Amino acid sequence: MRKISTQLQSLYSKATMIKGLVIVFLFSSLFFVGCYEWRNIIQPDTATINSYFDVFVSAQDDGNPDNDWTNPDLVDYGLFGVMLPDGWTVQDSIPFSIVCTNPEYSNSGILIYSAARSQTLEDSIPSPAGYYWWGAATSAEASMVYFDSLSFSPRIYTGSQTGDYFLRYAIGDVDYWDRNPADDISDPIPITIIDNTGVEEFLSDNNVSLFPNPAVDILNIRFDRYSNELIEMEMYDLTGKIVKKELLTNSQSAINIEELQNGVYFVKFINGENYQSQRIVIN
Repeated sequence: MRKISTQLQSLYSKATMIKGLVIVFLFSSLFFVGCYEWRNIIQPDTATINSYFDVFVSAQDDGNPDNDWTNPDLVDYGLFGVMLPDGWTVQDSIPFSIVCTNPEYSNSGILIYSAARSQTLEDSIPSPAGYYWWGAATSAEASMVYFDSLSFSPRIYTGSQTGDYFLRYAIGDVDYWDRNPADDISDPIPITIIDNTGVEEFLSDNNVSLFPNPAVDILNIRFDRYSNELIEMEMYDLTGKIVKKELLTNSQSAINIEELQNGVYFVKFINGENYQSQRIVIN
């Protein structure tokens, strides 16, 4: 009797193990059917103490040939995180936009700060001393069916200390496989914080004007402190794609934007190692 019982236990254990492996395979397949990665992270090289700067970020399909974005189950709460120096923070309620190859599934919403999600990031991707994870989740489930790209622009507030720092960005799903919440984590991106006393950067908001905003067919750009600089201009749409590039060599330029579709764009100005970006709307 004991021998039969032992055999039954052995068969039951094997069946349970096989069932578990099947479940793991199906569960992992669901989560790895569609994966995405950072496409663009536009972060300034320098900023000043007790101030803020905007970062433009976009993500795309990671190129895995096994991805199938037609899966109707690709709906989940999204997660965004940024590793910040102590004393820094992020403006809450960040609008995001998801573009799908089938426009019917394109959607948008808000990323809201979450202490629990911040802790999830910290538990799975520990930050070094002097840094912490700021995490936010979508306020409602977001659809990734027929996913093409997603984008948003967090505003980051600096602290009161000067010095050399870095930021890291994470993007993923709240219920990601094995409690690792990030589909992709950026490398550390350096930024230098300087004292703003008496400093007036050439590409600061005070010196660069874009008008009208919203614009229709012509976008005017003016640099108040211009002195024979060569300035590269790049214009990005909400998918992170460059839709227009110009080399500016005057204090004021008129850019023809008639061919661009209505929507929100980011205009990036590059002068040597320094750059700055602003948001515009085209109607």
